[in-house]
Amino acid sequence: MVRIKNPTSLQIKKRMSVRVPLGMITQIEINLLASGYNKKQRFFWFEDVINELFATPDYHNLIAEEFITAGTTKVVTLSISNNTYKKVEATVAEVLAIEKYNTDKSSIIRTAIIQRLLKTNEHLE
Repeated sequence: MVRIKNPTSLQIKKRMSVRVPLGMITQIEINLLASGYNKKQRFFWFEDVINELFATPDYHNLIAEEFITAGTTKVVTLSISNNTYKKVEATVAEVLAIEKYNTDKSSIIRTAIIQRLLKTNEHLE
């Protein structure tokens, strides 16, 4: 019997919790499935979403403009690769240096999710 190894199981991963608006939860699930991922492949979806944000010109400005209203959120637990986690951490300092705005890792991930959902909605219209 040949064992097939999952290449992602060899990656170091970080587990995180991110607060997202309640209305966004359903949209995340819809986009995940529409993007060709199943619920067991959430890791890959979050990796793609976050790395898409980092590929966007002037993404620091998008993060600095992100805001969230207290009491209207739900916690989403996710896993991302160690490399992506380091990019997210570095971006916190970059946003402070470039935009003079103090942000956190959750804000960066929320911005990435919002940007993905906006892009998807543009294609549907």
